[in-house]
Amino acid sequence: PIDFACTINQWTLVADQSGSIVVDIWKDTYANFPPTVADTITGSAKPTITTATKGQSSTLTGWTTAITAGDILRYNVDSVTTIQRVTLALKVTRS
Repeated sequence: PIDFACTINQWTLVADQSGSIVVDIWKDTYANFPPTVADTITGSAKPTITTATKGQSSTLTGWTTAITAGDILRYNVDSVTTIQRVTLALKVTRS
């Protein structure tokens, strides 16, 4: 669970090697765990790397950026080519 209320401002993806990946983020309350695709917060602007080792964006068009203390985030790989390991970091502002 996320320990504090916050707002997502940016995402960063870094990979072990050049390739492509699309990651979706699902959010739900602890009581409703587990999150599913119906709980997506990324809209059409999902975190993505395209033929590279990194990606980053603060353009969160269509995102639900508000996180409530206690929410659970789940990361779902929608598609991947070549990349074997990836780290997704979210930059947030505590509210």
